[in-house]
Amino acid sequence: MDPILECYIEESQGTEIIANPQHYLVAEDQVYINKQTISEVMKRYAFLREFCFVAKRSSPTCYYLKCATENCSWVFKSSCLNNSKLFKVRKFYDTHSCPLKDRIQSKRQSTSGVLGAMLVEKYVDLKTVYTPTDIQADMLRIHGISLTYMQAWRGKKKAFETLRGDPAESYGKIPTYLYILEKTYPGTIVNYKKADENHFLYSFTALDASIRGWEYCRPIVVVDGTHLKSTYEGTMLIASTLDPRGHILPLAYGIVDSENDDSWLWFFENFKNAFGEREDMCFVSDRNKSIWNATAAVYPEFRHYACIYHIWTNLLKKTYRDT
Repeated sequence: MDPILECYIEESQGTEIIANPQHYLVAEDQVYINKQTISEVMKRYAFLREFCFVAKRSSPTCYYLKCATENCSWVFKSSCLNNSKLFKVRKFYDTHSCPLKDRIQSKRQSTSGVLGAMLVEKYVDLKTVYTPTDIQADMLRIHGISLTYMQAWRGKKKAFETLRGDPAESYGKIPTYLYILEKTYPGTIVNYKKADENHFLYSFTALDASIRGWEYCRPIVVVDGTHLKSTYEGTMLIASTLDPRGHILPLAYGIVDSENDDSWLWFFENFKNAFGEREDMCFVSDRNKSIWNATAAVYPEFRHYACIYHIWTNLLKKTYRDT
């Protein structure tokens, strides 16, 4: 048997190894699976008790904390167990000698990070609606902690980043994502464009299944754009058609900054490259001028119609105003 493991068994026989970063009770002789876990536990511990600590020493083998208030008696000491990744609480004196008013500084103790870790489970289901106001109410009711709206909002943002990654970093993964699409679905056509500052600007995707299905569908292309509810906003452009059974078949989609002449022109140029032209082909959209300008430039020989719903809505509004 490994001598390090033997030493551990001898020292901590019968001791539970704590691996849950949400662990609530902290005591001497507890053993944690690694330093990161014990660090997350202590951040949460301080947050819920509304005080802040400073790390007097933090290394791969030691984690030593003191109350942020000078000369306070609160102290926490832990170190690795027998040169392993396990960490054991060596000393924990959980009594403060500092004034209460000096301790109520939880804002300094990584509030958004700790709160975000506590909220992760709330946002696993994409359909969950849990607002910063809800967070404020629950934190006050359950833990007796009063948060500002911005603290709650940052905590929610941190939880989303933990679950879905950093929005800024996700844009850097787009070229890889498009490459995998091409390799996984041969025949798929993708493209993307960067701004002068090497920042993401546009992307276009037309899956092989949609390209092959297009020749069996009616030569009608319905296009529209919708706003994205994300950190950096933007707009999603969509082109679709009807299959022989009258079902909607998505043809292509793109991500752009907004619905403007340049973005729609770029989208339709890529669309033509993927789907070409067909006899009696036509386009249907609302009366967005950028869409009409782009189709006139890329498909000058084909007709463009305004959707009936849009026309009737405008007529009703006009009739209402006239009356």
